[in-house]
Amino acid sequence: MNIKPPTSPIKATQELLAEAALDGFIIPQADEFQGEYISENNMRLRWLTGFTGSAGTAILYAGKVHLFVDGRYTLQAPEQVDPALVEVHGHRDPTPVEWLADHVGEQARIGYDPRLHSIDNIQTLKKALKKKQAEAVAVGFNPIDRLWSDRPAPPDAPVRHHDIAYTGRSSDDKISAIAEAIKEAGAEALVLNEMDAIAWAFNIRGGDTAYTPLTQAYALVHGDGHADLFADTDKFSAQTKATLGNRATLHPTEMFAEKLDEAGAAGLKVGLDKSSATDWTHHRLSEAGAEIVYLSNPTTLQRALKNDTEIEGARAAHRRDALAMIRFLNWFDEASTSTPLSELDIAAKILELRQQIDLFQGLSFATIAGAGPNGAIVHYTAKAESTRQLEQGSLLLLDSGGQYLDGTTDITRTLAIGDPSEEMRKHFTLVLKGHIAIASARFPVGTNGGQLDALARQHLWRDGLNYLHGTGHGVGSYLGVHEGPHRLAAGSTVPFEAGMFISNEPGLYLPGQYGIRIESLLVVINSAIEKFLEFTPLTLVPMDRKLIDVNLMNKQELAWLDDYHRQCYESAADHLDEDDRLWLAAVCAPLRA
Repeated sequence: MNIKPPTSPIKATQELLAEAALDGFIIPQADEFQGEYISENNMRLRWLTGFTGSAGTAILYAGKVHLFVDGRYTLQAPEQVDPALVEVHGHRDPTPVEWLADHVGEQARIGYDPRLHSIDNIQTLKKALKKKQAEAVAVGFNPIDRLWSDRPAPPDAPVRHHDIAYTGRSSDDKISAIAEAIKEAGAEALVLNEMDAIAWAFNIRGGDTAYTPLTQAYALVHGDGHADLFADTDKFSAQTKATLGNRATLHPTEMFAEKLDEAGAAGLKVGLDKSSATDWTHHRLSEAGAEIVYLSNPTTLQRALKNDTEIEGARAAHRRDALAMIRFLNWFDEASTSTPLSELDIAAKILELRQQIDLFQGLSFATIAGAGPNGAIVHYTAKAESTRQLEQGSLLLLDSGGQYLDGTTDITRTLAIGDPSEEMRKHFTLVLKGHIAIASARFPVGTNGGQLDALARQHLWRDGLNYLHGTGHGVGSYLGVHEGPHRLAAGSTVPFEAGMFISNEPGLYLPGQYGIRIESLLVVINSAIEKFLEFTPLTLVPMDRKLIDVNLMNKQELAWLDDYHRQCYESAADHLDEDDRLWLAAVCAPLRA
């Protein structure tokens, strides 16, 4: 790690702010599309601070940068920044805005780029600053953009049609459904700026972000059932344009602002989701005369409720992905005790094996191969200058996934290198018990992830242990490896519904020692009991038997695990060569005869 930024970006940014009579500036890890996945030319937070995580907010104030990160990055961030210039904070208690409100001076002017903040974020900021008579100032320039001399060019990857054989629904059908939701909300049009929402609605995939097949675009969907799509038209071949359907009209990106002005001039009621629409869009529409209708983005839930084609595609993708993982695990069992290996060797091997799988399009995120203490860094990524060698008697946390035309995979397995200690086995088994508690849960319709999250933590809590991330996230269909609106996490209020994909990934992280995480993907199904739901597995890859202490498990847990391993074997055995099949049979045998 140790990616130390030069001191000049922070100092130069401060000078520009002073020239604009600003006392501070907020730099989110965000772009104008307000999604999780950001192109290289929009990595402003990384350029300023050196922090490479996927989420964070920096506040430049009083001569210093205050960097707020969530529980995934509390170990990583301090290693990557210059502590003389950047102070790292947790993102809660207080939040970045709460911290700023506590520390800002009377009548201070805090700048922000309105294209990079949601309506919600700015409304919260303005309310907080008002207590000190301070002002949130929308600036027409971003100081980082002025200073970033070697900023990468905007991405120009081609856009591809994603066939109905994988989506199960035409773009015309989806746009029609969105239009109905717009009318039900009392609006006449809806602005979409999230790339994954647009990719889903128009059945298109791109390459503008790493690991996720998205293209930078905006859309204006109308209640009468037609939609304007705004993107770089050079990215669309004639064939792709022809597959956009009868309800979509493609325009150059530059026409987006013009169309917002037209909607305002016509006095349209335009729907905006406060959590994802930008402050810039809100002001542009309002100033042009539009009536703003706040609503929930209807594509979010529609995208989360997978249809039969998407579910079967995901099952097929996971079955194939499991073959790569099983071949890797067999190789690892021998190689980890006989061959010097580094974290980068592990990442390269699993990529090599996935590349041999049908319909593979690339990784779904940067592989996390954390050996020993690096496994305790939740979203660790090995670099050439920092890769760690695997050591006997330690653990490897391997979190990886693939993008396939028919589905997105995400799996974590914690592996023993040589003989694990009794403490490692105990901790792994406590995490496994929580994993099984989620996987085997049955719950009433209407139950949300906030209500189930504690099931995964209960056994750790009894030993005074915990982990600082959510237990699960939604997953897209050849889209983002993280997808809402549902989660397995404290505070999540979105009820589970049949057809949702969810990860199940409890963990335990001991800084300086090791990390443990067990992650499989599940799909929500209707239970045989009326008005109840349950989960069934998508991921079918065995656990490391060397790390399981059967004496800590009850009969129901052992029965679940034996049945899961039976499914792993039956799904993969006929597609493996003899060596891999014999290895799989051994590791999937019942834990207690």
